Amino acid sequence: MMENGLNNLVLGQSLQLPIFKVAASVRTSTGEKSQAAEDKASIPDQINWVKSWCEERGSEFVGAYVDTLPGDIEFDQRPDGARLLEDAKFKIFNLVLFYHSSRLAREPWIGLKTISLLGRLGVQVYIRNAPMEPVPPDKFVYGQNVGSEYLNALSLVGDKQENVARSERVTSGFKNLAQRGVLVFAPCGLKKFPKIEIMPDGRQKYTWHFEADNSKALVVKRIFDEYVGGKSLRKLAQGLIESNIPSPAGKIGLESWQPQTIKNILSDPAYIGKTRWGRKLGSKYRQGKSIAGKQKRVLSSSEKWILVPATNVKDKIIDEKIFNQVQDRLKLRGKVAGRQLASDSLLLGLVFCGNCGRRAHCKTRRAKKQNNEVYVRSDFIDQSYYRGNSCRRHLMSAAKLEHVILARLQSRLRELKKEDVEKETALRETAAKGMLVTSLNQVKRQLKSYDSKQTRLVELYTDGLILKEDFTKQKEKLDNEQTLLVQEEARLQALINDQTKRTKALKTLRQLLEMFTTTIDSMIRKEMIQRIIESIVIYQDKIEIVYKYDSEASESPNVNPCPCGFLGDSSKECICAPGQIARYKKRLSGPILDRIDLNVDVPAVKVDKLTGEASGETSEAIRTRVQKAKEIQLDRFSGLPISGNSEMGPKEIKVFCKLSVDCLNLLRAAISKMYLSARAYHRVLKVSRTIADLETAKEITTTHIAEALQYRSKVEG
Repeated sequence: MMENGLNNLVLGQSLQLPIFKVAASVRTSTGEKSQAAEDKASIPDQINWVKSWCEERGSEFVGAYVDTLPGDIEFDQRPDGARLLEDAKFKIFNLVLFYHSSRLAREPWIGLKTISLLGRLGVQVYIRNAPMEPVPPDKFVYGQNVGSEYLNALSLVGDKQENVARSERVTSGFKNLAQRGVLVFAPCGLKKFPKIEIMPDGRQKYTWHFEADNSKALVVKRIFDEYVGGKSLRKLAQGLIESNIPSPAGKIGLESWQPQTIKNILSDPAYIGKTRWGRKLGSKYRQGKSIAGKQKRVLSSSEKWILVPATNVKDKIIDEKIFNQVQDRLKLRGKVAGRQLASDSLLLGLVFCGNCGRRAHCKTRRAKKQNNEVYVRSDFIDQSYYRGNSCRRHLMSAAKLEHVILARLQSRLRELKKEDVEKETALRETAAKGMLVTSLNQVKRQLKSYDSKQTRLVELYTDGLILKEDFTKQKEKLDNEQTLLVQEEARLQALINDQTKRTKALKTLRQLLEMFTTTIDSMIRKEMIQRIIESIVIYQDKIEIVYKYDSEASESPNVNPCPCGFLGDSSKECICAPGQIARYKKRLSGPILDRIDLNVDVPAVKVDKLTGEASGETSEAIRTRVQKAKEIQLDRFSGLPISGNSEMGPKEIKVFCKLSVDCLNLLRAAISKMYLSARAYHRVLKVSRTIADLETAKEITTTHIAEALQYRSKVEG
């Protein structure tokens, strides 16, 4: 037996183990106190384990992707998770190691989705608590290592069940403590004193009690007294911020105190010596999650609460009579049928600040003049002012804003009543439909060609001319391309239908405006204006109205440089703050900018050029050059179901956009420095081909590539 073992050892040493390029995906624990020890391994421990794994197998350690973002967010939406998936496309590594399956995902379907994304890119996954030896890189084909997929799936499902059981145990334990009158967590104003007792049988018993924390208890008393005295939650938060009083989280200054924090303190019965359980039900394992991935919190009725005297609270901070008064006022506050109906303002809930983007609320002040006349004034106040941010306090008086908006609505109604509005809309609809129908027909022709491709592929496989692996790959590729075309067909059809919807939207808007102008009842007018207007944005020098039923909004994105429109202008200085500019540019998301081929800054035209004689290339010359480029493209794609460079797919790009070594080097440098996506890469090539056609050049040169890259959005740079 000893001799056979030595022979096997010598044989094992002579075998050449596959060399992997290994990346470590490292993530901190979500902080659950009852997690297993292996699940709570520190970041250095996880990295050291990966390095040891590589040394034992003679593999190369590429680097670690460290994720410190808390919460259960999908892997591809986490910063380092998204970076790992993006790097996997460039074949930097072919194996990713996870210390524990819970570090990959808390939900099985998220983990399997991530494994699938990596597998399709030729990257294997190895999990420490589901150890299945990876396949040598040159032999790995996604979908064939069934044993590893089963083991990963079982590990992820097992983690899910452990988390569910753990959540149930924790919930049951807290409920039992509450039924016995034991307060567990110390609210603001109370301090926890633990105690360990030695029982007669030698066991240790852990208990605790709560006493008043003098400095914080004074803050709690101040909150209750001022709220009973008539102050609102916002006023209370503002006063605590101005007094530099630390919040329960220990923060001081801007936004340290929030109205919701004040409300939680006012509604906590621990201050009168009682413990409560069951007010907020639900957890990510018992009640599920929302579509956005947020944990659901269900508020139960007070009849279902456990509310009993606390046996371990020695000091009562608040008198029970005052506490009950506060609860009555909080209930009354919650019964108001919304601020839109409780206030006299017609526009409440619709007004936003153009600088910070926050909603504004209407503040009404009542005062007496010297002659005992009551002076009433209502103003729209930016919410961020009361949150401690440095934004405008006063946006506009309610009366002035209402007058301006009503005048705008009258003007809009007069525009819609003009006879030529419907005719103009009909002409626009016809022109747009014509363009969309042409594109739709092209997609349908391409779909028909895929039917013949699928049939031919099956014939080749049944005749034995191609292997099963090649057939599977080609079949999957054709199915994916066909699926994209079907989606594009549905999108175009929806756009054609939307043209009709837009005409109906204008008619609906006109009807609503006519009804609004003839209605006298104030309550009905409030409800109607909520149906007509989506939002009212107040800037420093203008007011914008966004209608709910309006088809005349431009379909092209707003590409002004900043809210005032003068960023980068040589004649007039921009008056916007850096934060305003950043928020303004966030209106266009990265994926939308990525789909825009040409981004050109157009400065203001000087008066001399407008009044003087025009110089430069004439419109006739430009038209001739464009027509020539269009003829080149028609000749190029003759016999194909496409007619222009913009319609080229990856297959046509490989054929008609061949690049020299210099062009490839330039593109590689641009991809790394400008962080171009795969979509942007293909769009740059198509634009380069068009620039070359305008110059009647047969081949794409570095000059054409450089010009196309200049048109990419600066967000990518």
